[in-house]
Amino acid sequence: MTDPKEYFLGFDGGATKTSGAIVNSNGEVLSERTGGPSNFQILGIPRASGNIVEVAKMVLEASALQFSDVSGIFLGLTGAGREVDQVRMKEGFEEYLRENGLPVPRIAVESDALAALEGAFPGKAGMILISGTGSILLAKDDSGKVIRTGGWGRFIGDEGSGYFIGKAGLTAYVKEYDGRGKKTKISELLRNLDIQSPQSLVLKIYHENFDIASVAKIVVEAAYHGDEVASSILEDAAVELMTHIRAAVSKIGTEIPLALMGSILSHKNLLVTKLTNLISRELPAVKVCHPEKSAAAGAALLARRGIRATKGATEI
Repeated sequence: MTDPKEYFLGFDGGATKTSGAIVNSNGEVLSERTGGPSNFQILGIPRASGNIVEVAKMVLEASALQFSDVSGIFLGLTGAGREVDQVRMKEGFEEYLRENGLPVPRIAVESDALAALEGAFPGKAGMILISGTGSILLAKDDSGKVIRTGGWGRFIGDEGSGYFIGKAGLTAYVKEYDGRGKKTKISELLRNLDIQSPQSLVLKIYHENFDIASVAKIVVEAAYHGDEVASSILEDAAVELMTHIRAAVSKIGTEIPLALMGSILSHKNLLVTKLTNLISRELPAVKVCHPEKSAAAGAALLARRGIRATKGATEI
């Protein structure tokens, strides 16, 4: 056993919240707390850094520790998939710490998906398939090598994501309105989002920055009520997500467990059922399981390791 009196902070930050965790040298999670958002691409680096520091203070207080006790910090952040953004955020965060009279330990910045992967399978092989607003799969082998499939954004990728499902639901809605498509319960349920007509929808999308991914929950609900159109959309999403898994398995092997994550896949619904049935039928060696630890804990464990994961693909 190593000396446990060395501590490492990890953060999982996005557009709605930031979760933080601290571990000791033995990898034991001492505390976890959650605070405000830290998507630096949206908020800017100073505000995102401030929210991260506030969460850090809560985590440290819960463990009766100080910033001076921290040997390393790992920031797993939405929007930090590219090296240029990682460097920008790292330098900006270090500057924020100095300006506020806080010590600057060793700091690494990476994608939140990498933190989620380590949290799900700490120190071992595994895959995570994330479907939230976007979609991506990350997998690592026993050596720590990480490969990626998907995650290329809504314009050229993100198949099987909330955006993919929501867009298909809205397309079904306007097709029904025109008489080009089948009747669907999606149209009725969209009134819950204050969409009364295709004209009002167009206004929301092009002038009010409407969140298309938010319609995914409407499609899932319609499918739950037996709507044929919604069920078909989820079938398409399951097929697309399955291609992520097949691609990863071809590169990393079949005897690797898989955790389903993100707002679309983390709760039992018809999409999850369709996807797990496909996995059982086509890739029975891939066992679906729950993450062992949180993404924030995964980030703290990566801070403890003090190294970047070996990447099988650039810009994870």
